[in-house]
Amino acid sequence: MKRRMPVRYLFKLLTVTMIFLLAAANLAAAAPSQAEEHSYLVGLKPGVSAKVLDAPGVKVSKHWDSLEAVHIKATPSAIQELKKNANIDYIEEDRLVHASGTGQTFSDGALTWGLQAIHADQAWSQNATGTNFKVCILDTGIDYAHLEFTRNGVSIIKASQNFVEDGHPDARDGDGHGTHVAGTIAGQTNGSGSRIGVAPNVDLYIARVLDDEGTGTTSSVINGLNWCQANKANVANLSLGSDTPSKTEQRAFDLTYKQGMLSIAASGNDGASIGYPANYKSVVAVGAVDSGLKLASFSNFGKDQELAAPGVSVLSSVPLGTGTRSTLTELENGVQSTYPSSTVEFSGLGAFSGPLVNCGLADSATSCSSKPKSGAWIAVIDRGSISFGEKAQSVMSQGASAAIIVNNDTISPDDPGSFTLGSEGNWIPAVSVSYNSGTLMQKNGLGMGSVNITSWDYSYYQGTSMATPHVTAVAALAWSANPLLTNDQIRTVLQNSALDLGDAGRDGLYGYGLVQADAAVRLAKATNPVKQHVH
Repeated sequence: MKRRMPVRYLFKLLTVTMIFLLAAANLAAAAPSQAEEHSYLVGLKPGVSAKVLDAPGVKVSKHWDSLEAVHIKATPSAIQELKKNANIDYIEEDRLVHASGTGQTFSDGALTWGLQAIHADQAWSQNATGTNFKVCILDTGIDYAHLEFTRNGVSIIKASQNFVEDGHPDARDGDGHGTHVAGTIAGQTNGSGSRIGVAPNVDLYIARVLDDEGTGTTSSVINGLNWCQANKANVANLSLGSDTPSKTEQRAFDLTYKQGMLSIAASGNDGASIGYPANYKSVVAVGAVDSGLKLASFSNFGKDQELAAPGVSVLSSVPLGTGTRSTLTELENGVQSTYPSSTVEFSGLGAFSGPLVNCGLADSATSCSSKPKSGAWIAVIDRGSISFGEKAQSVMSQGASAAIIVNNDTISPDDPGSFTLGSEGNWIPAVSVSYNSGTLMQKNGLGMGSVNITSWDYSYYQGTSMATPHVTAVAALAWSANPLLTNDQIRTVLQNSALDLGDAGRDGLYGYGLVQADAAVRLAKATNPVKQHVH
C-alpha cells in the first residue's frame, strides 16, 4: 500500500506545487551538460514568430500564441545563443511545482469540521449547490472509481486529460492528493461517515499536471490551465505551486482571468511568503487555518493573502484502499476511553489488545522494563531523542505487538502529529496521540489498551492544498446562486462575505478572513450583474 510521507510537505512543509503537497527544490539538482537538453520557457517580443527559435539544439514543444511564449527543449549552449537574439523577451527555467498538502490519518470523526466552519449546509439550504458550474482541478489526477464522484449513477467527471509526460494514458491519480482535493470540492456520499463535499452539484474537469510524486512543471500547469479555459470552466483549483515566479505562467493566469475564469491557489506550506501562482494578482491566494481558526503553523502568509479556509485535519477521499483509519482505546479501572489517533506513515495494519507499557523514549534495549513475560502488549513511547523508526525497531525487538507515540507539542496540545517510520517494512501497527491525550492516558497509570489500523478509502490531510478547495467550492456555490455575475464580482463577494480574523480588516495572515459559504451566497444573490467578460 502506498502512503505519503507527511514531513516532505512541510511547502517544503515542501510544498506546493501549490500540494508548494511541501520541501523540494524548484530547479534541477545538477546543471545539465552542454549536450543535455533541458526544458525552458521563452517569451517573444510582440509580433515575433516562433521561427526565430529555429536553431541547432532547440526543439519547440508548445507554442502559446495568446501568451507570446514558447515551451522548448534545448541544450545549455543553444540557450546561450538564444540569449543574444533581440527578438526574445526572456528565457526562464521550466521550473518545478509541487503539491501543497500532506497525508495525515486520524480516527473517524462525526462531521467534517471544515464544512461546519464555512457554513456549507446553510448555503445548501438557500438552494445553492453549484448546479451547472464547472470546476477544473489541476493536480495529480483523480480516482475515477471512487463513489464520491458518482451522482445518481453518473460520473461527475465530465472531462479529464493528462499533461504529465510519464506514460499515464489518462488522469488517473497515483498519488492521492488530487483525489483528496476533488472530494472536498464535490464529494457525493457519506462513505467516510462524514459529508465531505462543499459543492455537491458541480461538474468536475480534471487536468493531471502533477506526477505520482506530486511534482510537475510550469509548462504542464500552463497547458492544463489553457485546457480548463477551453472547456469553459468557471473556477480553477490549484493546490500546488512554487516559491519562485514565472513570467510565462503569470501571462497565462492573467489572460484566463481576463477571459472570465477565476483561479484559486494555495499560498504554500513553509510558513513563509506566499508562493506562485497564488501570489499573482489574477489569482486568489488561500491560507490555512486549524479548527481553532488560527493560522496553521505551516501556512504561508503575506500582504497578498486573500482568504483563509480549513486546512488542518481535513477529511476527504483518497484512491480506493490507500488511506488508513486508526482507533485507540484504553480500559482503566473499568472505564473505557477512546483517544483520537493518527496512523504513523508506513505502519502495519492490524488489531492488537493488551497491557499498555511505558517505554519512555524507547532508546535502549531495556526501555520497556515493565513488559509482561508473555502475550501481546502495546508500547507507549515518548517523542524525542531518536527517529520514530528507531523507536519502533526498539520496542519490536523487545516484543511489542503495537506502538503508541505520544506527541510532545505543548503549543498545539491536541495535535496527534503527523509522523513517519521512514520507509516501508514489516512494521507493527503504530499510531500517535496528542500531548493532552498522552497525559490523560497516563494520569492514573496505564491500563489495558487496544490499537486497530485498517485500510480506508479516505484520509485526513493537511496543507494549504486542503484549504484551497474549500474556497473554490464556495466560489461555485455563490456563483451558482447568481450565474450572471463576473469572476471579478464573485471574487469581491468572497472577500466581503468572509469572517474577519486577526486584525480588523484585511491583514497579512488571514487576508479578508475565513471564507463563509452562506454569507457568500446571500451576498451573491443581492449583487447586480455587470457586463460579462468574454469566456
